[in-house]
Amino acid sequence: MSAAEFTDTFTVAIEGFSAVEREALASVFRLAAQRSPTFQRGEEAGVSDFLIADADSAAAVAAVKRGQRLGDTVFIGAKSPSGANAWLPRPIDPAHVLRELEVLVELRLSLPDPPSEMMPLGPVEHAEAPPAPRPADVAAAPRVERRRRPRPPKPAWPGGGGREVLLVEDSAIARQFLKRRLYHLGYKVHECASGEAALEILSKRTFGMAFLDIVLGPPGSIDGLQLCQRLKQRGAHAAGLRTVVVMVTGLDGATDRVRGSLAGCDAYLTKPLHEAEFIAALQQVDPEFVWESVAAPASV
Repeated sequence: MSAAEFTDTFTVAIEGFSAVEREALASVFRLAAQRSPTFQRGEEAGVSDFLIADADSAAAVAAVKRGQRLGDTVFIGAKSPSGANAWLPRPIDPAHVLRELEVLVELRLSLPDPPSEMMPLGPVEHAEAPPAPRPADVAAAPRVERRRRPRPPKPAWPGGGGREVLLVEDSAIARQFLKRRLYHLGYKVHECASGEAALEILSKRTFGMAFLDIVLGPPGSIDGLQLCQRLKQRGAHAAGLRTVVVMVTGLDGATDRVRGSLAGCDAYLTKPLHEAEFIAALQQVDPEFVWESVAAPASV
């Protein structure tokens, strides 16, 4: 199974724009550096995953059309070309551009969810739900109908053997990425979007493994570190309740790692999540993970 199937790093090429606007667009990649998915600057439109194009430049629009990339492009300008999936008016707002790129990723991933237990507890967003409410200036703009390309999910259960795990992540798109990754690595996923919802789930059942983001909502919310501490304290006071905790977070500083260790996490992974690193962590913390024994698919 190729690591490319699970990538959450995408390249983005830029078509058109002035030097000043290109500098503004550079902020998109700085904002995306510690998010999942993450976006990196691509130099060639033909081989980049997505594009950002000047909708007011006839040459830029023509280049996108020649490459048949209308559906993979965020257009910025007075109006959206026919057939586009993402568009924003000027002036350029890097945060809005990043959100449009995430929408294009959601469209690319808009296939039926793998088997999962979405617990009806807490503020959980479904992966197939419409994008979050947009700022007023963007919401007022006419929207182009987004086209979805559903595909059936692939069968799973090679490495994790179908064992049930808990996933707690407040970002809907990051949760979707990690849920699919865990499914393809052989786990059944129970997911929720907040520490409070996770505690309600954990009051009713236990899990052998939990994957936690650290930041889980606004200040004052139960974060991943607190949730990890409670899981470990519960395991220390009750036989058979030990839960392996894997942190998956955008916080990558040395202090953050120390805090994770003090909270009791068994592995600390940072976003963007690289497949080889993820598999290695699973092999370390899950003795029953058998990814090495899975034969590579035969060539066709």
